[in-house]
Amino acid sequence: MMKIGSAEWFKQLSETKFPSYFAFYYLQKADTRTIAVKIVDSKAKDAEGIKYGALEPTIGMYFSGNNIALVDVAMVFDANQYYEKVKKVAETWGIEIIDEKDKSA
Repeated sequence: MMKIGSAEWFKQLSETKFPSYFAFYYLQKADTRTIAVKIVDSKAKDAEGIKYGALEPTIGMYFSGNNIALVDVAMVFDANQYYEKVKKVAETWGIEIIDEKDKSA
């Protein structure tokens, strides 16, 4: 499992197009809770202008058997801001993440 904040994680994230809107989803199946994120394809000037169809969960999320909730939509400008956003969403929803960057600080 790739650790959030690891060099490998940031390397993979460097292939992501920034700035982009990201939709953050809370997924729960039994006692397992996690966060899923997808890039939102929208030319909206702000998050409030994004049409719902662009925010629908992916097919994989639907067929995972998880309960799904959209918990945030945000414009993210770089990998560090993305990292901070993932940490905040995880903390808000009580999800423990394997956070290697904090361990090295």
